[in-house]
Amino acid sequence: MAPVRPAKNLAIHNNVQQVLDCASKVNRRLRDRGSLSESLEAEVNDAVKRSLPLQPSTEVAGKSSALDALGSQIWNAATNILRNLENAEGNDRGKQRPQTRLLVLLRVFGFFLIDAAHHTSTRRTGDHDQRVRTFKIALKACRFSLDHGEFELALKVLERCSEYASTADEHFPIVRISDAVHSDDANHQLVLKQLVAEYYLLRLTYAWKTDRLDLADHFFTKLNLHELAGSVVLAEKAADLFHEAAKSVARKKLWDPAIKWCERAVSALDACEIEDLSHDAPELRLGITATWIEALLTGGTGDFRRRALNLIEQLETAYGMSNRVAVSLMRFQILTASKPVDLAQVDAVIAQMTRQAVLTDKSFKTIMQTMNRLRRIDLHSTLVGLTDFITTRLLPDCVPDEAADERRFDRLERAIVTYVMFVTTSDELPTRDTAAGVKFILDEVSHGTKRTLSARATHAAQTLVWKKAGAANVESSDEWCQLLRHAVFDSAGHMNKAKIGRKAIAAALARNDTNAARHTFFELPETSQNESMTRYLIFKVALRDGDYELAIQCLALIAKHAEKDATYLYACVLEAQQSNMRQVAVAALQALSETQPPGVHLPTLLRCTARLLVSELDANNTQDIDRMSEPVVLLFERAAKNAPGLMHGSDAQWRLESQWWSKNAYNLALRLCADIHPEHLIRLLEVCVRFLDRCPPEDGPIRPDNVQKRRMLCHFLAASALIVLGRSEKSSYSLECYIRARGHITTFIACCADWTAANDIAGPAEAQRHAVLARKFEMLKFDLECILKLKQWDQLDTAVTAFLSFPGTDRWDSLADLMIIIHEHARADGATSSATARIHELLQKCINMTWKKDKDIRKMSRWLRLTFSIHLHDANPGFALKVVQQAAGVAQKGYNHQAGVYPLDELCWLATTAFNKSVDCLNTGNTEGAAPWTAAALDLARYADDSGSLHANLTHRREAAEERMRAIGARA
Repeated sequence: MAPVRPAKNLAIHNNVQQVLDCASKVNRRLRDRGSLSESLEAEVNDAVKRSLPLQPSTEVAGKSSALDALGSQIWNAATNILRNLENAEGNDRGKQRPQTRLLVLLRVFGFFLIDAAHHTSTRRTGDHDQRVRTFKIALKACRFSLDHGEFELALKVLERCSEYASTADEHFPIVRISDAVHSDDANHQLVLKQLVAEYYLLRLTYAWKTDRLDLADHFFTKLNLHELAGSVVLAEKAADLFHEAAKSVARKKLWDPAIKWCERAVSALDACEIEDLSHDAPELRLGITATWIEALLTGGTGDFRRRALNLIEQLETAYGMSNRVAVSLMRFQILTASKPVDLAQVDAVIAQMTRQAVLTDKSFKTIMQTMNRLRRIDLHSTLVGLTDFITTRLLPDCVPDEAADERRFDRLERAIVTYVMFVTTSDELPTRDTAAGVKFILDEVSHGTKRTLSARATHAAQTLVWKKAGAANVESSDEWCQLLRHAVFDSAGHMNKAKIGRKAIAAALARNDTNAARHTFFELPETSQNESMTRYLIFKVALRDGDYELAIQCLALIAKHAEKDATYLYACVLEAQQSNMRQVAVAALQALSETQPPGVHLPTLLRCTARLLVSELDANNTQDIDRMSEPVVLLFERAAKNAPGLMHGSDAQWRLESQWWSKNAYNLALRLCADIHPEHLIRLLEVCVRFLDRCPPEDGPIRPDNVQKRRMLCHFLAASALIVLGRSEKSSYSLECYIRARGHITTFIACCADWTAANDIAGPAEAQRHAVLARKFEMLKFDLECILKLKQWDQLDTAVTAFLSFPGTDRWDSLADLMIIIHEHARADGATSSATARIHELLQKCINMTWKKDKDIRKMSRWLRLTFSIHLHDANPGFALKVVQQAAGVAQKGYNHQAGVYPLDELCWLATTAFNKSVDCLNTGNTEGAAPWTAAALDLARYADDSGSLHANLTHRREAAEERMRAIGARA
């Protein structure tokens, strides 16, 4: 039976076994290269915090080899994983970063395993190489923990390191036997002293990172600076550590501690020979000096400026850094921190910085940041320095005959954009000077590189200049607009070029320089010229110049694109209305009404256009009135055509709308009746009728009887105008006018009948009734003229009958001549007798009614003669005989002084012709038919005012004729 172990030994055994089991498990997972899960991190963390470090014991001593082997393997595996992480790139690296804590735990875990193996026996403990190895691993684990913010783990490792540091001197013999042994011991002692110094540096690091500055100062006193000087690597580490401490306290605004740690850092470097320091030492010294100067300038007291300048002088003289950008930057900081700022010295520093610096991406960025800081102090100095930097350093690197270096050209573009930003975002300098400076830079770039700026740089620079051009006054805006169109900006897109062109046009308009606006417009591509916004600006130019053709051209193009957005068309309408060019305003309104963009209230738009057209027509009086009236008529016709679209709304609204259009068309027609072309008059009247026909029947502002009278007058005037056109034309158009006239006449007569029936009472309407009848009489006459011109003889009898039943009028004299002409043409065209059967009745009525009216014997005698001539050769000439007899009665009254004397020439002709008719009858053997003619002729001749000469002559001739007839009868 195995002996029973004491409880304490059993607990140690179990603890050691758990650590070994955990280490073996971790080692297997690391060796299998499996995924490092969170559970592994938890297991290692638990083992480190609960079970480590292992205290020396017999249980541990028996496991020393296993502990050392597992610790070394875990340490190496963690190192390999870390190396892979450092070599990883892109997204893989980002995904593996969360494993950093696990790597810290693995290194600490490995160290504690190696440390436990190291303390298992005096042989291992006394082995110098093993002690140095373990000490180095401890320091590396501590440093790795501190670098990654695992301060608890770092402190745990430091506690183990303290044991190594405290026992470092105990392992060297007091008496040395030989020089060889002495040499080896000295080397071993030097290594341990360096490790101890590095240990104190880590203790110092832990102290300032945990905000224990007092402890940091304490551990600094533990350091032997002479021992640091003996190792350049250790001295640089110390200087870097002191610098980090200085930066840490500087971030907390603790300037005095920051200055102290900077002094310690510089002292660490100064303790070594310059030639022994590494290549990174100058950069470290620059960083330390920069932090030191910052602390002096910010929190320093007394003669801080002198101290800072001494540091700069030391860098330039002792260490040969006068050409370093960082040194110039620090000198710039010192100069600008002084009040007042010595701008001459600042300019010298800027010039030195820009001309001596080796241009890299980092130095370029530093220079540009310095320029930005200088801008807050003095803009003029900034622009001078930046101009010098661009022209003397950046531009020569981008000459066109060298190989293209996009990085160099990118720096040049950045500097140019920065310059533009400086001058466009400040008002310190005169605008003219700043614009000239930008132009100088751009010209130099254009001539020196023969290239254009990239699209990105062009967009940035143009955006800044654009804003400046908008904020500048009218006089200087043109200069900025010209810069927008500089040759170096040729890579700007089509849309941007169009915007810039419009900006320049707008600026020219603001200066009232229409020539410059036109010049800019014609420089644009055709596609940009035809954009609505561009055309709107040129439309304004055309209005100012009175260029009607250009304005109309712009309107046409704007209206073409107004279906989607009518904003610019509306703007054109407003601009035109405010100008003196009413014709253009009319054209703009017409274009808007023809386009009918969404949201337009068509009735209102048409009314506004009509008012403007009519006012323009009135303003021109009678100058070219036919041309001016054409658009007016077209608009009224368009309103009539769109009447269904105008009828939206209530009856009352439509009644007002229709009455407005009918009233204005009617008034305009009456006002311009004697001036405009008859065709225009007719079309206006037809528009009026169309609106009147659509007017709701309810009572409104215009009474129904007035509507009927207006309708009749429109038809009357339209028919009259058509008759005028028909008489003046000698083509098929003339016949068309007569046909249209008959339509208006027919409608007028129908309206007249309705109106007469409604007003057939005595009273106030009596005078109106007479006027209506007079117009009806004229319409019936026009209808006869239309029948005559159209040769519609089949409708002649109806027209004549209408006159025979026509009530009293005093215009019958105007009808007689027409009827005579109609009769002649009807007979010549072979019209049927039924068509002309009642013409003589109408002629008789015309003659009688005219004689009753004015007793004009001259007019009467002529009509009797013409009527006689018409019917003389009828198959039954009885009506002609009645005319002679009627003439004899009229002549008798004149002979008896009861009326005017019958004209002698008319009487002689009529009597002689009638007598000749009797002779013709005698020659044909119609003795009975001759007698009435002879009697009528002699009766008429009796009243001739020629002392009976005509009567005697006809009597003698009758007797001779009768004698001849008797002789003929006797021979027979």
